Amino acid sequence: MSKQTHFALFGAVAIAVLTTTSHAYADDSRDGFYAGLAIAGSGVATEEGAGVPQRDNSKTSIGAFAGYKQKVYSNYFIAGEAFINDTSQDRTYSNGDRLSFGTQYGVKAHLGYEANWGSVYAILGAANLDYDVTLNGSTVSESGISPIFGLGTSYQINEKVSANLEYIGTGDSINIAGKSDRGVGLGVVRLGLAYHF
Repeated sequence: MSKQTHFALFGAVAIAVLTTTSHAYADDSRDGFYAGLAIAGSGVATEEGAGVPQRDNSKTSIGAFAGYKQKVYSNYFIAGEAFINDTSQDRTYSNGDRLSFGTQYGVKAHLGYEANWGSVYAILGAANLDYDVTLNGSTVSESGISPIFGLGTSYQINEKVSANLEYIGTGDSINIAGKSDRGVGLGVVRLGLAYHF
């Protein structure tokens, strides 16, 4: 079974856990501060090019987050969140190709809609993207802030505890292995539990 399959199975199981939650308390969802812990499945990949195969790796680890949620109109809400995901991973291939990624941390906004069954939201933010990639004898290293985009859903289990499932992705264009705009990307699926203060 490939690493991409393990990553997809993690996401499918996480979605199943949330969608089978039979006691969602959407009406109990409230404004205020929250914080929590999560299981984070991360996958990294480089684009395939002439004579250079796609390289990828994945990891399951932990993350933490804290934020503030505020309803802005009717059932619409906005939330601001700071987070950290342990996405650090390092893999070296037999021909010398290498993928090395650091821990992801940043801030993001959730723009969403709350219904009786729970909520859905879009994610927009910025996070650290730290990588060291070697392909076909060429190496590129970078550490900086990159935009992130994603989608999420949340279920209020009771007045104080909620579960959330999110996907966020980010990437960069790099000049490596004879191509000036080869892509490198990082995707994170996060299944978390939050406590509402």
